[in-house]
Amino acid sequence: MTKPINVLTLGPIRATQKDLEDLQADGQFHLFQINEATVEQFHSKIKDISAHHDISVVMATYSPILRRLDETTFLPLTPHLRLVAGSGAGYDNVDVDFLTKNGVYYANTPVAVSDPTATTTVMLILQTIRNYTQAAENVRKGDWVNGLPFTPNVHGLVVGIVGMGMIGKLVRDKVTALGMKVVYYNRTRLPEEEEKGATYLEFDQLLRQSRLITLHCPLTPATRHLLSDDQFAKMQDGVFIVNTARGPVIDEEALVRAMQNGKVARCGLDVYENEPKVHEYLASSNRTVLLPHYAAFVDTIFKDVETEALNNIKSWMEKGVPNTPVNDPNRA
Repeated sequence: MTKPINVLTLGPIRATQKDLEDLQADGQFHLFQINEATVEQFHSKIKDISAHHDISVVMATYSPILRRLDETTFLPLTPHLRLVAGSGAGYDNVDVDFLTKNGVYYANTPVAVSDPTATTTVMLILQTIRNYTQAAENVRKGDWVNGLPFTPNVHGLVVGIVGMGMIGKLVRDKVTALGMKVVYYNRTRLPEEEEKGATYLEFDQLLRQSRLITLHCPLTPATRHLLSDDQFAKMQDGVFIVNTARGPVIDEEALVRAMQNGKVARCGLDVYENEPKVHEYLASSNRTVLLPHYAAFVDTIFKDVETEALNNIKSWMEKGVPNTPVNDPNRA
């Protein structure tokens, strides 16, 4: 019989506690769990457990307390740690370089969050184009259509997608169904059969040709402030901007300047550069549609994310590789 592995959960388990306990009862896991009230208590418990047990796998769920997973979190667990099964598509809060150097996979959960995020993106696209905030404000004030401009017809409108991963592809499919034309930029052009009618452009070409630009790239050193003053200057006058990726992909001060000078007509945002703080101009403008990093907040999300993370653990146990790794520690 295969020796059970030691698995440590960090953060609240909201939907898969029974699944974890069943795996322990089956002899596949020895389960250790930490969910504390402060970061310091998290780190203290990690040190205590790692002093007596060799932890092979960490399953990190969304925790409002332990928001950063870095060397301080992981160092006590090395050299035995081999997999961190995280939550969510983004991993800018995780020190993946440290994990890679120490022979540890990091696996995210892109499938669970992709469709809710893509659907929210399309909602923001439509609300931004159709001037939702000002129109709703008019109704509440009793002004009806007074002062409301006509807005572009979405049919034939050119949408530029930056980042054609899982979410970008879903956004493409949804806006194409609404009659929009899609162009895209990706680090690597997709095979033609995967493009499904979308046209690949170099980044600067996309900036110039898109009436609306929507961002779906991870936050990395290379994508921080991907849109700043130089990029806004290349866009069409009256462009629309939507961001459901990560706030710092946009230079927020530059976005405000572009809105003030008319380069950007309206924007729809679910993420911000300094969350939870929102730039005063963006918060007060009726040319913005704003959400509180809310795209994945659907009633199935915790079950879906935790199940995907658990499947990453099972895949690693069976094949030595998780389903959705974002790094390759074997090449470190």
